[in-house]
Formats: sequence, structure tokens, C-alpha cells
Amino acid sequence: MMRAAHSLPFLIAVLLVQTGCSGSVLQLRDQLNLQRGEFRQELTGKHELLAKFLACTGQAHDERLIGRPAPGPVPEPLALESRGESTSVRPVAAVIQRIHQTYQDKGGSLSILANVVNDLGDGPRARIDLDKLKQIVDMAGQWHGHLGLNEDQLEQDSSRFVRILLAYNTAYFGDFSFTAMPDSAGTGLRGVLSVTSKGFVDRSGNTLLFPGISAVISASPGGSVRLSATPIDSQRVSADLTRIFLEAFFDAAYRVPAVHGATALRVGWKPGEPVYPEFDADHPSISLDALGKLTRDSLRAEAAVTSVVGKAVRGGSVFGTQNETLAASLETAAGIMAKKLVEHEGFCYFQVTQ
Repeated sequence: MMRAAHSLPFLIAVLLVQTGCSGSVLQLRDQLNLQRGEFRQELTGKHELLAKFLACTGQAHDERLIGRPAPGPVPEPLALESRGESTSVRPVAAVIQRIHQTYQDKGGSLSILANVVNDLGDGPRARIDLDKLKQIVDMAGQWHGHLGLNEDQLEQDSSRFVRILLAYNTAYFGDFSFTAMPDSAGTGLRGVLSVTSKGFVDRSGNTLLFPGISAVISASPGGSVRLSATPIDSQRVSADLTRIFLEAFFDAAYRVPAVHGATALRVGWKPGEPVYPEFDADHPSISLDALGKLTRDSLRAEAAVTSVVGKAVRGGSVFGTQNETLAASLETAAGIMAKKLVEHEGFCYFQVTQ
């Protein structure tokens, strides 16, 4: 009986550790600077600029600050911030609501994205719940599977998110088309030529290509052709699909202007539908120098968060997954969300200060 009594505290401790593993919250406040704090710090005491900044972060970048119909009572940005609610969650929530109206079985699960964005945007209390991050990774896989089964139907979908995700997914795997080739005598058709796109290009101009597609084609003088492609592995593909899903979702929500050549600018919108905004070099909304700094800051945020989460979910720590494919997807998800948040808020910062 005494032995059982002495073992009780040990059992309780084990249970607490196990519980902590299943609901792991990774604190970010002491481990990295997400660049976001600098925006607010620079605007301290500048109440008019701060109000404009918060109003900007509370909407997509192609929406007008005035004249936009409001569906109901909308809290003031400063009031949201004082309650610890990030204004950057509002565009995310708007997209989730529209998706839920069309896909009741899938829209509700997306609400977890708003929760994670709010956690990341909580300034000195910034954190990431790894359990929520796992749900996001699972959700990304489900949406990509949904695309494969219903591609023809989804091409007619009116949801901005679904149309963007379909375009990103298609570009990543290759927008294949086949052309009939004539035979040597010119009297008939002998074979087909495969043509594919060069990959998914994000709004900053970075390219991502499915690793199974030949990236290099070279012909020798003797006529032989050598193909070179990156080997396929589960970690790379899983992380890529997670990246594409989140790029599509946050581009649908924030619509930060994209550089020329980005896949977002090639989405096939119906006549009369608003196209994705392109960064206009002739009439730039922020300077080119600011655009360069914003891109660097967002990539630094992605690298920092990816590194922190990667260390946490690998190895023997309480956060460890012991699954390298899952770990690659988790660190990618966290990094992309941090990047998109900095892109959105950084663009607003330079708009109101320049």
C-alpha cells in the first residue's frame, strides 16, 4: 500500500507530461522576433498612423478603406487590439465564412486557421499550438484530395480560395497538355508531345515544382536526350502540399499584390470577377525598396519560425513527433503562416508611413 502511495505522484507526473505532449503550445516570445513588433513600435504615439495601419490590416489589400458594405457591427481596430484580438484575423475569418457557406462540411474546420493567426499575432505572447498545427496539415491533405476528385466541378466554383488553390495545385504538379505530332512522312500522326508549366510561382516570384517533373532537359550532338529530375520523397512532397494550401488560403484572405509572373495572376476568373491585384511598378503602392525589405523580412520570419518549430518537433523533446514527414509539414506550416502575416502587415506599414 505504501509503495502504491509513493508511486502515485510519479504516475500523476507521467500523465501530466503526456497531456502536455497532446496539447503542446510552443512559446515564441523569447525565441525570435517576428518583425511584426517593429511595426507597432515604430507607430507608438502616432495615433492617426496607427489607426490607419490597424484598419489596413483588418481587410484585404484590394478592398477600399471606405464605401465597403459592412455585414454587421464591426469592432473598431483599436478596440480589437486592446482586447488582444489581432486585426489581421478579420480577413481570414471573412474567407472562412464564405467557404463555410458553400462547403459546410469543410468550412468549419478552417476556423482553426484564425485561431493560429491570432496566437501568432499576439505580440509578446506569440505562440504556436502544435496540436492545431497538426490539424492544419491534415486539412491541407484533405483539400488537395478534394481537388483531385472534383477538379472539373471546382473550375466553376465561385470561391476565391478554391479557385486560387486549384490554380496553385495545377501549376505545382504541371499544367500538362499534349499536342499531336506528325510522322516523318507527313501523312499521319505518330505520337504526342507533352508540355507542362514551369511550376507554382508565389506572389514574391519564388518557384516551386513537383520533384517528379524533369527540371533539366539536355540533348547531346549524337541525338540522345538526358532528363534530370529531383527524386520524390514523402517529406518534400508533404511539405510542398502544405505550403501550397496555406499560400492559397492567405493569398485569398490578404491579397497582398503579387509581382509579375506569379501564379495568382494567372487564375482564370470569370468576366466581371475581381482579378488578383498585381504590383504596379508605374504606380507602386509602396516603393520598390520597401517591397524588397518586406520580402526579406517575410522570408526571415519564415526561416526563424521554421527553425524553431523544426527543433521542437524533432528529437527527444516533449514536442517530438518521431515522424520526419509530419515534422517537415509542421515546420513548413508554421513558417508559411508567419511569412504571410509579415507580408500582410508589412505591406500595410509601408503604405501608411510612405
